Amino acid sequence: MVSRVNVVSHNEYSVFFLACPLFIGLACGDGSAPKDVRGALAASAVALEAHDSDRFFRLIDERSRFAVAAIVTARAEAKKLIEAEYPPAERDRALSALGDAAQVSTPQELFRRRCGPDCIQQFADLVGAPVAQTARGAEVEVTTVRGATLHMHAGSDGGYGIVWNTQALSDERAQASRELALIRENTAVYRKRRALEQRQ
Repeated sequence: MVSRVNVVSHNEYSVFFLACPLFIGLACGDGSAPKDVRGALAASAVALEAHDSDRFFRLIDERSRFAVAAIVTARAEAKKLIEAEYPPAERDRALSALGDAAQVSTPQELFRRRCGPDCIQQFADLVGAPVAQTARGAEVEVTTVRGATLHMHAGSDGGYGIVWNTQALSDERAQASRELALIRENTAVYRKRRALEQRQ
């Protein structure tokens, strides 16, 4: 259970904020990702201090961000097809099976649902200046001044992000894709069935 209410102290992380003009990236508010671990943690400290989930979302592992976006897109298409094409008797059950990703319109909204205030606080309790870094396959294991351990991953643009539910989201992305394919097939069947019924 998280008990601390403070998120990030300017005094504790002043090295990040004083250096901010040197960062060309999210640490200073534009759209590019920090290209080094320290810069990514600095940007995360700023976002967490502000309780800015949308900004922090841009600082998690690229693999997770892309998976969340793909899940939202797949569920949105599935929802649209079900609402338009499924028989009324099957519609509610099919919509319910889509889960929370079908109830949002953007990846940021889904992230806010799944990483609420307690989740943001837990990250805040971990983030700090890096004191040690060790390569672990495709990831970097980082020890912070708080004595906490984080894993980070460099995306396709070289920008670092904090690892968050990467494998689980990858699995969910694959599942959403498979289920969308099935819903498309079902939709084609329902359309043919209606066409036949109209001819009779």
